[in-house]
Amino acid sequence: MAALSITGNAASGATALAAMTAAQLAGAIPVARLGRGSNPIAYFKILIVIRTMALFCCAAACGAGAHYSVFIAAAVASGLVQGAAFGHLRDAANYLVAPTQMTRVLAFGSFANDLTFLVMPILAATLGTASASLAIVAIAVLGALPALILPSAPTAVVRIEEAETRKRAIAPEVFIWLACACATSAAISAIEVGAVSLAIEFGLRPGYGAMFTGTLCAASLIGAIGNGFLNRTFSRHQVAGMLAAILAGTALALQNSLALSIVGCALVGLFAPSLGIHYSLQINRLVMPEMRAETFSVLKISTSVGTILASSMLGWTSVSLTMTAAIWLLLFVIGMISVQDLIVGQRLSTARTRRVPD
Repeated sequence: MAALSITGNAASGATALAAMTAAQLAGAIPVARLGRGSNPIAYFKILIVIRTMALFCCAAACGAGAHYSVFIAAAVASGLVQGAAFGHLRDAANYLVAPTQMTRVLAFGSFANDLTFLVMPILAATLGTASASLAIVAIAVLGALPALILPSAPTAVVRIEEAETRKRAIAPEVFIWLACACATSAAISAIEVGAVSLAIEFGLRPGYGAMFTGTLCAASLIGAIGNGFLNRTFSRHQVAGMLAAILAGTALALQNSLALSIVGCALVGLFAPSLGIHYSLQINRLVMPEMRAETFSVLKISTSVGTILASSMLGWTSVSLTMTAAIWLLLFVIGMISVQDLIVGQRLSTARTRRVPD
């Protein structure tokens, strides 16, 4: 709608979206690294102020009928800090939440994220019918709420002078969880972005694509609520089982039965929050404190890459091929987890053997 109000061509909105996404991918690590050693809560609030001001500039560009390049520049500025803001917000949770409650809080965050995914497009479309600028302002204000309600934590500063003495190598296991996040995101996005194509393949009108996305989102909300009540972590075997469930759900979504496809979407949505929480907890455990914000930003990049891969394949090929590719990605990461478990098991067995006296 914003692009339409400036250029008169709705298709040009894809340019702004692509520019914002590219800026998010490019800026996540450098911008997050700039905040290394600072208070993550304070730095997060600074990033949110920058994003909010950039979105206000987007709204002003729409209202004033400015050149489209001005709107693009403001959108890029907004995207540039998005990934880093996510990383520092997740890092800030370590200073605000007791470790025993972290799973519950992350589940609440997942629930809020899914609810936002459902409500925000409806709100933007409703306000956008009156004014594109008004819709952008509303999104900017709502997006700034976390910075307003987040409490301060004066002690939330990593002492870099001590941390510098530690070994800086990132554990290989971190890359496994980043790959898992990418594969999971690709499977979810294949359904979300390909929902209309799925509806058409079943001979339904495009609007019925909402059945697939609605089922996935509803199941995801239920999964997040379940995690909040359970408030527990999962073993690697359970995680592999949940990845297998998402793989099975993606495969069911490809079947010629509408009922099976709906069940498949529900399976994918149900286990997605548990996996997202697990990836976050494992990265938090494996990464040094001074590098957590950057690595959480990379986690955000990984999920974005999964979405981009799925969206690109849907544009170039078909929903069937896209979901098949997502299945192969899931098989690959399940294999990675299995191989690492085998290696770790062999090392433990060797260590026990060496301890046994002759």
